[in-house]
Amino acid sequence: MNINMKIKKHIFAFALCMGSLTSCVDLDIPPMNIVGDNDIFGSTAGVTSYMARLYSTLPVEDFRYSHVNMFFSGGSNFAQPSCLTGEAISRDTKGAEVETANYWDAAYALIRETNYFIETLPKYADSHSAAEIESLLGEAYFIRAYTYFALVKRYGGVPIVNTVIDYPATVSIPETQLFRDSEEAVWDFISSDLDYAIAHLSAKSQKGRANKYAAAAFKSRTMLYAGSIAKYNDVNEVYNDARICGIPANRAADYFKQAYEASKIVDEGGYALYKGDWATNNKDAQYTNFVNIFLKDTEENIFVKYFDYPDCVHSYDCFAQPTQTSTGGSNTEICPTLDFVEMFEGFEKDADGHFANMNTEGYYKLYETTMEPFKNAEPRLRATVLLPGDEFKGESIEIRRGIWVGEGDKISPLLPSEDTYGFYDDYSAYANDATSLLKLASRESQNTDANAIQLKDGTMMKRAGKSGTVKNQEIGCTVSGFLIRKYLNPEQKNTTWNQSVTDWIDIRYAEVLLNRAEAAMELAAAGSVTDDAGKNYVEEAFRCVNLIRERAGATLLASSAETSIDVVRIERRKELAFENKTYWDLKRWRIIDDEQSTRRYRTLQPFFAADAMKYFMDIKEQEYGYTYTYDTRNYYQQIPTGEITKNPNCKQNPGY
Repeated sequence: MNINMKIKKHIFAFALCMGSLTSCVDLDIPPMNIVGDNDIFGSTAGVTSYMARLYSTLPVEDFRYSHVNMFFSGGSNFAQPSCLTGEAISRDTKGAEVETANYWDAAYALIRETNYFIETLPKYADSHSAAEIESLLGEAYFIRAYTYFALVKRYGGVPIVNTVIDYPATVSIPETQLFRDSEEAVWDFISSDLDYAIAHLSAKSQKGRANKYAAAAFKSRTMLYAGSIAKYNDVNEVYNDARICGIPANRAADYFKQAYEASKIVDEGGYALYKGDWATNNKDAQYTNFVNIFLKDTEENIFVKYFDYPDCVHSYDCFAQPTQTSTGGSNTEICPTLDFVEMFEGFEKDADGHFANMNTEGYYKLYETTMEPFKNAEPRLRATVLLPGDEFKGESIEIRRGIWVGEGDKISPLLPSEDTYGFYDDYSAYANDATSLLKLASRESQNTDANAIQLKDGTMMKRAGKSGTVKNQEIGCTVSGFLIRKYLNPEQKNTTWNQSVTDWIDIRYAEVLLNRAEAAMELAAAGSVTDDAGKNYVEEAFRCVNLIRERAGATLLASSAETSIDVVRIERRKELAFENKTYWDLKRWRIIDDEQSTRRYRTLQPFFAADAMKYFMDIKEQEYGYTYTYDTRNYYQQIPTGEITKNPNCKQNPGY
């Protein structure tokens, strides 16, 4: 481990983003001042600047987070975590991948700075009120817990450093070569830090800074994770008498109880599910309401990372933009899968719960528009996924894979087996465009008027839609038949790189309710019936899930008997989709290896039938042939080899 030496003189850029401390900060600018402790801790401006520095490097997994580049990856972020989970696929994520960057050095650098703040601020009690010092220390404990969570969920047990190591003044190199603490000890350390934060933070905070309810909400997240590891993990790695991978199973209930109780504290803060644009039995209003959760500053937001042009920006509206509304740069990097879409309600499904695209005679169902099969879709689905034919920025999002020029309206499956072929024109019947009944566009540059098909009403139709799909992409288009809607700002006119300022909601009240529901069901499964206030755990989970489902425009559960751990998990995957939560959920439940065992995710490809003058939908495994297989050793990620080399006491995780 790289332990930074304690410095008596600190270099700080005082021109930090002071309005919202979780905004981006350019940490590479030349230092404006070299100042001592008295200048920093002896004034409100100095302390605020130090705190801004801590927040600026907090490992928030926002729009700029990538499993390849980790945090603060700038504008060019092609690798999206949602493309690791089955939520989406992308032309740039080619199967199961894991984090390849190092979040060890940066984490311990932030921990060192936080420890220095915790140790030094009380020495300047004469410069600040007791209440100010108490709240500031609460923030520091929150930041330290947040950072250790980023470490433990990746690596398991790590060295716990809660003081500033003064090297080389008072310690030697061997004293800096720390052993890894047990995973259990790290989770307990996080719990303790968050308890301190909850007790000392103020109820209200400056925009972008943590308050006591943010700490409580975060505790509900972290302890839920710890409980899952205790219950579902089976790795048992012991070194130096510490179980560095794994937690005793008998701790699960305790962690779940902590998560449950922490979620209840948040209720005292006046947070609520946003329903400002919502109306009963009005799907359009419910759709608009869910869209606006991510575009407005609402009572649902608990901890937010704010962005502001031009200094604090991201590129989400560039790489997630539909091709036809893009003004430049890359686009369509997040393409939701049919597997994900099928979790939702409001369209016809077969007995297996899959999209029902065939009629009882074995022919494709025909539709007037590509949006017709989704006309009654759950509003939350429409607000999360851009469905083929839905509207965005005043345009109908045109998604079409090709045109069928065969006669009649009884169209048999295009391929004899969805598992056999990659691209449609890999099948011999469609390989020769001159004789093929299926007219496709091989490249965007070939999707032209010259290659268009004349329909029987005399109009000309290009082979592929404005937003896809074509075989070989020069600019980008959907590869799944769907596009992302959540977090896209319809008012964003310039969709090139580094233009977006939509704020990232790191913790919202919906997650807190889902944390509570899951913890409650886990406690019920362990044999507990009621909480300390006498509330039935299953009934409370049922209530929380139905609050989420009502706001989403989904069918309510009829009774608590319909509530289960699996029901809560599915609800979580729908509600928190594309918020960089699902990857960690699948890891803590230890199910990602089961879901991804030579898995190829499915797509929905719209075609136009020229003779019938209607659309049909083909279901096909992803054409690029990307196969997902998750290596179970990645439940505990590889500790950077450089750390192992520098510190012989730091044991590598199993399998590396």
